[in-house]
Amino acid sequence: MDVEPEHDGRTPRQRDRDRKYREHVARVQRRDRLDSCVTDVRLIYQALRHRAERGSPEWSEFDRLWRYHGEVEKTVSQFTAAEQDQILDEYPRLAAHLRAEYRL
Repeated sequence: MDVEPEHDGRTPRQRDRDRKYREHVARVQRRDRLDSCVTDVRLIYQALRHRAERGSPEWSEFDRLWRYHGEVEKTVSQFTAAEQDQILDEYPRLAAHLRAEYRL
């Protein structure tokens, strides 16, 4: 729903251009948040892998998760909007949980 006043001195073309620009900025900001969420979790698993003894079951699990989230990071733009929304909702909580659990 557009809440801009129609009599603000701008032409309909200018209002449309401004609306499209705001939509573009919102898409870029969403993409930045999405990338940041996934990268944050991947880097946490990278740090945990680095702290674990190489070859241990713990190291193997962190390595698997680090690789998995690396793939998510590469393909997140291909996910559906619902899947991206889920990442935006769950990944910050996952990152906070991992930081608290492993005292990062």
